[in-house]
Amino acid sequence: MRRGMSLIVLLVVSAAGIATAQTARLTAEEARRELYGVELAGVNEIADDQWSECIEPGGRTVYRRGGRVQEGRLEIRPDGQACFNYPPDTYESCFAVTREGENYRFNDFITRTVRRNVQDCGAVNDAFVRLGASS
Repeated sequence: MRRGMSLIVLLVVSAAGIATAQTARLTAEEARRELYGVELAGVNEIADDQWSECIEPGGRTVYRRGGRVQEGRLEIRPDGQACFNYPPDTYESCFAVTREGENYRFNDFITRTVRRNVQDCGAVNDAFVRLGASS
């Protein structure tokens, strides 16, 4: 009986460790390595709408949501927060980024597709991401 309980406890602890390994907040180094040079597409859980963002290796971004297109910049803070700014706005939107399996969570913004090794996002009026398209 005691041996059976020990095995159950071991399995529960192992499963919890696997779940934790799949969900992790990015450090500044990880965020710089993983978020520059990507195209992201996903949903906003609160608004239940789709968005996409292309981020060039140098930090230039092109963000699309609800028919609106904005060019901006991404900066990774020393604490790992991803901060986005879209001029002429002077404020930044900063997010602690969590990796969830192959996707990312920026608070209520969840990626559903991630395409890596992007060098150029094109002009603001170019199409660059087709939501749900595979790369």
